[in-house]
Amino acid sequence: MAVDVFDADVLIGFLNRDDAHHAEAVRRVRGALAPGSRRQVCAVNYSEVLIGPLRRDRADVVRGMIERLGIDVVSVDAALAERAADVRAATDLTLPGAYALATAGMIADRRPDDVVLETFDERVRRAHQRLRRRASG
Repeated sequence: MAVDVFDADVLIGFLNRDDAHHAEAVRRVRGALAPGSRRQVCAVNYSEVLIGPLRRDRADVVRGMIERLGIDVVSVDAALAERAADVRAATDLTLPGAYALATAGMIADRRPDDVVLETFDERVRRAHQRLRRRASG
């Protein structure tokens, strides 16, 4: 069973028709809806997605999207926090980027070939590839 882990930028692009990445975000989210797949977003990245809609009193739109798409919000516990700190120390990514990467990494520890990190952030994508190569090598 594949697991798609979403960075905030993809979900923001999905929600915002004026976003430069909207069409690609729609394609990625729809691709993650394949039967038998799971979708996840770290609570830290989920909070990023909520910021703009909260400013416009539209957080209900985000909550509805998360529910309709069956995206599980992964809670931050000590293990995930430590993993994100380790990722940040090793990569200099932003803390939210490190949380997206750490969330994907925790799943990949159990099922390395079934995890897709959905992000538009090239630094996050490259760090994810480096860390996966290091873990498999």
